[in-house]
Amino acid sequence: MSVKTKTNKTLNIKNIKDRIRLDKAYTNYCKIVNKNLPYKFSYLDEWLLKKSKLLLNESENFLSQFITTHRVYKRGTLIKVDFGVNLGSEMSQVHFAIVLNNFDNPKNNILTVIPLTSKYSKFNTNLGNIINDKLLDKVNFELQKLDNKEETKLEKLNTLKSYYKSNVKTTYACCSLITTISKSRILPPINEYDIIGREKCSSEIMNKIDKEITDRFTQDFTSK
Repeated sequence: MSVKTKTNKTLNIKNIKDRIRLDKAYTNYCKIVNKNLPYKFSYLDEWLLKKSKLLLNESENFLSQFITTHRVYKRGTLIKVDFGVNLGSEMSQVHFAIVLNNFDNPKNNILTVIPLTSKYSKFNTNLGNIINDKLLDKVNFELQKLDNKEETKLEKLNTLKSYYKSNVKTTYACCSLITTISKSRILPPINEYDIIGREKCSSEIMNKIDKEITDRFTQDFTSK
């Protein structure tokens, strides 16, 4: 048997094993979806489809990813992230988040973020109503300046108002769930008047988060 024949046989065996593993994974995911469980499980099929598309695009552009430039985000920027479906109490589904990177650059395709939630927990840090303060207030300000003849802009601003009004709740930073994400997980603005991804949190908010992170992860209590 020639070397080429042996190589082809080895590749065929590998392809068969790969296919078997994929089929087993598909069967497992079908079992989960068929249970009709709530919360993150109800979102599983949608996320798997989205993730497969993102990975397919990445695989088709594998070499270009090393020269592709990415959007740069400043520390404290409010973004909206699809965290997907993850294990246990890891953050899942779509949540607002705050960028923690001190320095970002166009070659960097990942960010470290702190997820936000409206659910109270003794482990979360109360940030007040930053969604209202930062995003909804801006929409209302633009509406006040608007000429009624600008129907298209009025419609888009009202769409934003309706969306952000539904998020007018006390916001908590999930300091225990700080994570690093691909920028591919960041959702785009709803429309051109949406300032998500551009608006930054105040220095007071960032100082509060920094203190919580320091107290929780870097302070040495054993020395006290």
